[in-house]
Amino acid sequence: MSLQQQVYDTLQKVPKGKVTTYGDIGKKLNTKGYRAIGQILHKNPYWPKVPCHRVVMADGSLAPNYGMGGPSVHRQRLEAEGVTFIGSKVDIDRYKAQL
Repeated sequence: MSLQQQVYDTLQKVPKGKVTTYGDIGKKLNTKGYRAIGQILHKNPYWPKVPCHRVVMADGSLAPNYGMGGPSVHRQRLEAEGVTFIGSKVDIDRYKAQL
């Protein structure tokens, strides 16, 4: 199975109202190709089935080049699922999903 398909399959397991990080996806898939994961998600043709908006940086910040409308859309999609922010970052301790 390709890395792309593994990323999409893993991300589909993140429940609504939860987030994960690029690093956590990498750890789950036993790869340090975090940038490759970011590129795969940036080009995700399967949203919302593959909810790439549920991926944030390790510190809870949003990716500056979110491929589906930028950081403001990224934030809106998370807030629509009930995810709250502390300033400009997701409250990662509260919303982080277990993969």
